[in-house]
Amino acid sequence: MEAAMEEAFVGWFNTFECKSHPIDTIVELADGVILSDILVDIDGKWFKQIPQPSTDAPMTWVQRLNNQKLVYKLIMRYFEEVLGQDPELLPTVNLEAIARNADLQELLLMCQLVVAIAVQSDNNRMYIEMIQSLSQKSQQTLMVSIEEVMNNFNRDELNPRSSQHSATSVKSASRSLYADSGLPSKGLLAKISSEKKQFEATHMQLSAEYDDLRQRFEDLLDEKADLEHRLQDMDSAITQANDTGKPDLVMRAELDHIKQDLAKSEDKRHEMEQSLYEHVQSIHELKRKIDDLTHQSDETDSLRGQLDGYQPTIERLRTTEEALDKYKRKAEETADLRRHIKALEEQNTSLLERSHQVEDEYRKVLAFKTLMDSYKQQVQQLESSHLEIVKVKDQLDAQMATLVGRSTCLEGERDRGAEQVQILEDHIRELELVGAGMTLDKVVSETSGEQHDEPLDPDCQNDIEENLKETNETELRLTIGRLKRHIEKMEGTSTLDPGPQDVNPNTIQGLQEAKDLFEKQHEALLSERDQLRQQVVEIRNGVPGSLLNQPQTIMVFRSRFLDLEKVSANLKTQSAQLEATVTQGTNSVAKDPVTFQQYGDEQRLLQEELDRLEDVAKTQLHDINRMLVEATYLNGVNNQPSSNLDRPGLTNDDFAVIKEQITDMEGPLVHLHEEIKGTQVKMGQVQHMVKLYGQLLQEMTARFALGGSSEGSSTLLTRIPRSKEEEQDFIKKQVHDVRLQSKKEQHLIISAWYDLALKNHREMVGSSNRSTPSSWLGRQRKILDSHLRQKIC
Repeated sequence: MEAAMEEAFVGWFNTFECKSHPIDTIVELADGVILSDILVDIDGKWFKQIPQPSTDAPMTWVQRLNNQKLVYKLIMRYFEEVLGQDPELLPTVNLEAIARNADLQELLLMCQLVVAIAVQSDNNRMYIEMIQSLSQKSQQTLMVSIEEVMNNFNRDELNPRSSQHSATSVKSASRSLYADSGLPSKGLLAKISSEKKQFEATHMQLSAEYDDLRQRFEDLLDEKADLEHRLQDMDSAITQANDTGKPDLVMRAELDHIKQDLAKSEDKRHEMEQSLYEHVQSIHELKRKIDDLTHQSDETDSLRGQLDGYQPTIERLRTTEEALDKYKRKAEETADLRRHIKALEEQNTSLLERSHQVEDEYRKVLAFKTLMDSYKQQVQQLESSHLEIVKVKDQLDAQMATLVGRSTCLEGERDRGAEQVQILEDHIRELELVGAGMTLDKVVSETSGEQHDEPLDPDCQNDIEENLKETNETELRLTIGRLKRHIEKMEGTSTLDPGPQDVNPNTIQGLQEAKDLFEKQHEALLSERDQLRQQVVEIRNGVPGSLLNQPQTIMVFRSRFLDLEKVSANLKTQSAQLEATVTQGTNSVAKDPVTFQQYGDEQRLLQEELDRLEDVAKTQLHDINRMLVEATYLNGVNNQPSSNLDRPGLTNDDFAVIKEQITDMEGPLVHLHEEIKGTQVKMGQVQHMVKLYGQLLQEMTARFALGGSSEGSSTLLTRIPRSKEEEQDFIKKQVHDVRLQSKKEQHLIISAWYDLALKNHREMVGSSNRSTPSSWLGRQRKILDSHLRQKIC
């Protein structure tokens, strides 16, 4: 049944062309806009059209409720005032259910009332034709709905207009009675006096009602002032919400609607004031007429005219009664407005609470965002420090690899040099054995003949060539010392046995080639030493550059480092002076083999000390760079506004500890620089001595080339060669000596390594047994130092 009624009402509403848009379901009538359009088309003078919403946003249930109330009130008043039917006999409609949930049953009741008004209006024929244009089922449904509405009025009386006709008949009967009656004057006077009393009673009642209305009017003015004050508060709240960036469009629409209602109520108030003024005027006129009646109470002839004159006043009183009813209805409307305003205030408070909650959440999000930014910065700093540590590790690995290769190469060179020295000693011993009665030419010729007769083993020859190619500076010094001793012996023999001697040019050429090879190796060692010095300078120059952005305590350390460089420059000048004095002393010192051997040992020790000091300097510079990185990181952590309250910052005590550590490190650095400068001076002296040895070697080769004593050659030529068995025994003995010497060297190397490892272990144990730092900075430095040592190891 409800579906059929819904279909019939939808079809009949769609026949109207005045509506804003067609409808598909009855639920679309919940906003009241289309109902108002259809009612305006039925009677445009009585009904008012509801304006369309200015925005595309959907209406709230409060707006829909206001629209439905307006439409329903106009319908009820139309039934009462135009059609003359009692609206209280009609069933009540739940407007809130329509506004909130679009209740279908309540919407159907509203549609029934609209159809009943349409078929009872002046243009009912047109609307009946619209109904007849629908389907038969829809027509029957609409007729049933109309009958249901009309049955509500036909319960107590058959004709809905009988009461009105009875009232008019009563009025006409009374008038005819006054016109045709022939009562005597006394009865008329009594009747007039009674009517006068009635008029006075009505006047008193009207004055009391007037006072009551006046009091209500003042109450309405107070309520209006209160509403205006509340509107101002709501405007201020809306401006606040707009300033915070959270405007509420719904509240604006509601406020606009409330303002419109207030404007309408203001217009109605003016109308009421005008009607009150008219009523007051009518009351004054009634007073005047009452006074006239008192003065003319004795005049019986004019009483009928006066009665006829009172009839319009009675009608005016009726109009005043109707106006009072209207005022009652308006008072009800004001009560509805009060409830509406209360609902808006509750909604406003809820929105304000929600805005405060949103602001709190926004503040929390901002705090979390700043915290995340600080965490990102810390992660970036840690990543950069990690990359720097990885770079330093790679550099240290590369340096370690180069040092390992260099150590292996030096060990191989040492072994080859030992073999070459042993071979040269063997040759010298052979020369000493066969040198009695032989000259140098004979020995050389015999040795060359033996070499041609008995060729050397190719493996041995290759070893000698490799030894000649890969000799180092230490081998050169040892070889030069042995050759000098041999030359001095030969010079001594040559002085005993003078005579012409011929030197094999091949031997001289071989010596010259060996000398050139030694000089090349010496130049290579010098270039390698210069490269190492350049690396040390670069590392040393890298430390002040990283100190540019550090605190003042680190800049003091940089100034101290520059002072050390100045001291090193002074030491260079002093080393140049010492070199000059050493050259003078070497020119005057006797060139004995023992002195040369001592110089060679000193040079080797100085070279080892130089390498050790360079390694120590590198480790010290690495520690300095590590401390600078730590200071940079800790300074950044102390200065940035982090939200972690448990992370401590750098205090004055921590800075004092840093200063003490830096001052403690300055002393070893100065000592290391002094040792490096001393070793550089000694290296210069050794280099100068090597040059002098080279000059002496050139002089000796020149002497052999120009000729020497014949006695030496005769003694060399007169020496008796050894037999094969003696040669084998001699070689075995040499091999045994070489093995013993190599074992001794191995034991010495192992003991040196063991002593070095033991020393490092003691240093580590001593450093670990030291008192643990109590400050937070010291603990952090110790943890970072242990991590770096683990990575390096």
